[in-house]
This record gives sequence, C-alpha cells and structure tokens, in this order.
Amino acid sequence: MKNVLTNNKWFLIVAILFFTACGGGDDDPVTITPPIATTLAGDYSGNWDSTTPSASFFGVDVSTRLTSNAQETRLSGPFFISPNLEPRFGATNDGRIVIELDGNTITSFTYTDAIPGCTGNFSGTGEITSTGALVIDFTGTDCDGDHVGKIVLTKK
Repeated sequence: MKNVLTNNKWFLIVAILFFTACGGGDDDPVTITPPIATTLAGDYSGNWDSTTPSASFFGVDVSTRLTSNAQETRLSGPFFISPNLEPRFGATNDGRIVIELDGNTITSFTYTDAIPGCTGNFSGTGEITSTGALVIDFTGTDCDGDHVGKIVLTKK
C-alpha cells in the first residue's frame, strides 16, 4: 500500500511540474499567421473609385484573376474593367496588376493599363482586411489625367 501511495505522489509531482513548465498564462505571446499568397490567389471582383482634375469615377466594376509566386510574396494577374473577368476594352484583358505582400500589408501595387488609346500606369499600397478584402490606395495617370483613388477587391 505504501508503494502505491508513493507512486501516486510521484505522478502528481511530475504532472504539476509538466503543466507549470508549459506555461499557458496570459503573458504568453500570441502568434498570428498572416494570409499567405496561395490562400489569397483566386478570382476577385470589386470597385474602382478615383478622381482626376476633369472627371470622377465611382463604383466602376473591376475584376482580376490573381496567382501567387513561389516565394508567397506576390500576387499578379490580368485586370478587367468589368465585374466578370471579361475585357471591356482590350482583346484579352484591360491590363495587368502586381501586388507585393508583407503579411497583411500590400507594400506595392502596380497596374499597367492596356486600354487602347488610354494606356496608363498606376501604383499604390494597401492592406488585407480581416475579411480578406484587398484595399488599395493608388495614384496614376492615363488619358483622363492624374488619378487619386481606391480599389477594393473581394474574393469570389
């Protein structure tokens, strides 16, 4: 009987030491894994809002099909001035976008506009929201002038 009691005490001591060493208190750091490019790859639709000195564009339907690079730091793909991945102005698309990522931050956005007779270049930065939306603030120039605006893209 004494041996069983001693074994139970040893088990209790080992269990207490194990759970104490594992921590679990409120002061433990929490690691949050940001989205990676492959989880963000896919089809998106959204809106383009911008202003120029001579015109305003609000609620313009846009869409894109984004793929990721092997390093998980970049999304890129064709860009469409339509909600359904169909070119409005070009033969195969209305341009191309490239998005550089660092966690939930869009560190670089570029759009090379391929609209015939109105080509342009746009750049900016942004963020990935908690719902996975890509929110991009940009500037750029095309045949309508100097744009200042925002694009919000939501995965389909």
